[in-house]
Amino acid sequence: MASYRVLIVDDQRELRIMLKSAVETLGSEFEVIAVPSGEEAFLEIRGQDIDLLVSDIMLPGMSGLELLEKVRVRNPDLKVILITGTVDAQVRRDVADAGADAFFLKPMDPADFLDSVERTLGLIESEPIEPTVSVLETVKPSENVSERLVKLRNDLDAFSAVLIDDRGRVLAGAGDLPDATVESSLLPSLMSVFSASKRVARFLGTNPPNDLSYFSGPKYDILLAHVGEAYALMVAVNPIHIDEDLSTIVRGVYAGVGDLHEILLNMGVRLKSDDQPVVVEEEPEDQIDTVDLEEEAPLIEALFQGVDANVPKTEEVDEFWNTVTADETSNNLQNADALTYEQAVQLGLAPDEKSE
Repeated sequence: MASYRVLIVDDQRELRIMLKSAVETLGSEFEVIAVPSGEEAFLEIRGQDIDLLVSDIMLPGMSGLELLEKVRVRNPDLKVILITGTVDAQVRRDVADAGADAFFLKPMDPADFLDSVERTLGLIESEPIEPTVSVLETVKPSENVSERLVKLRNDLDAFSAVLIDDRGRVLAGAGDLPDATVESSLLPSLMSVFSASKRVARFLGTNPPNDLSYFSGPKYDILLAHVGEAYALMVAVNPIHIDEDLSTIVRGVYAGVGDLHEILLNMGVRLKSDDQPVVVEEEPEDQIDTVDLEEEAPLIEALFQGVDANVPKTEEVDEFWNTVTADETSNNLQNADALTYEQAVQLGLAPDEKSE
């Protein structure tokens, strides 16, 4: 029987598997369950005792913070470790208010994570785990992200300037999006542009992508640019009508991208995307064996010339097996693995004397 049951919740399959495998290395007394959503995690906790919950904050549907709030009603003593790739100061405050036992920013060191698992469960004697607030307060550089976005918005007199990840989730921002449909409807479409421009950059050998997409609309204009491979800066501005204004805004956006890139690197945030391009090695058309097939065609044709084309029809084969399985015929079969000559003729396995 397992002594400790750990539930891991993360919608990123690779990270979910990695965390599960890491905890399992602590020993056979650990039973690890891994699920991709907060809803599934909630059902798991309702159905069995869980000693430690390890959950991402940003989940589709029920978030990690919402999950924590719900399960703490039933199990107030449940140990919890929260993880996230977001860098927004508000997230830090939300985690502190939630009362998690530990908190990690992605990417996290596996050794530190396992050490936290053991400390949280009280398996090793050491100094008490610092309160979540203290841990989070050490992540000061994340405030610079918001400050830089505020400055960029003010410099460009923009509606908003936001940092988003490669899934279209807003991680930090300054100002309000132009309308309520931007985040729900527009961002998924922009992510298609985000992915396409990343593939183009890889084709051109540019790493990280050095791109800027500009979309003009009657109410507002949108600019989108990569920050590393995994993040993007989106700026919504008033409609631009003068080329000189566009030039100023483009320079401002590029300056913001450079500063955000530097800030995230200093924080230790992994800017490389987890997804790797699938390389399909297609054989060039001029190397396809069409010539060999043409050379072998006469040989194949010669083989078929010696074959009796009098192949039995489907109904004839069915009739044969009906006959074989009949009582009066089956009694005459001395060997189940052998056929009579007449049976072989019916199946086309032997020549018919009448046709010779």
